[in-house]
Amino acid sequence: MDQQAIQFEEGKECPIQITGMGGGLSFSPSGDMLFIANVDNPGQEQIDAWDGKWRTKLFTESEFPAIPLFAIGSENWIIEAPCNPTEQEKETPGYCEALYAKEDYEMGAILVDATTHIIKKITRVELDEMFVERMVMSWNPFRGTGDQYTKSYNQETFNEKITELFKMKTTKQMWMSSW
Repeated sequence: MDQQAIQFEEGKECPIQITGMGGGLSFSPSGDMLFIANVDNPGQEQIDAWDGKWRTKLFTESEFPAIPLFAIGSENWIIEAPCNPTEQEKETPGYCEALYAKEDYEMGAILVDATTHIIKKITRVELDEMFVERMVMSWNPFRGTGDQYTKSYNQETFNEKITELFKMKTTKQMWMSSW
């Protein structure tokens, strides 16, 4: 099977179909991390913030994988990126080990206008080593097929749990109660 590389370019249409609003993470087999945010009609302030200072936190809920949270430019704009480790492992086996083994932690971040599907901004974000370590440790028990000692979520049960969490807390509340 001949696979072509996907290319992202500012001002061009995003080559990946994105459903829903907010952010999503994906990983390559070599542990490269990609964050794509689907935002309805991002303004110039948001586009400028994309190049600003990023802060990261993890929202942890017992017996559930931690949810990465990104404050972009300031704590006025926070995007959550729920990620199902079980599904990620199916798509990219070994991504956690590859990510953890990197010497420098950074992720590609792409801002997409949800209305036009045009890429507004692309940047590289340096990530804190502690953030990556905690994320990988939190996700590890939820990878692969669950058994009597470990738990996993199929995409439907994962989505149900995310919906339940977001009914209980806003993104800002998650940010304030995270580390």
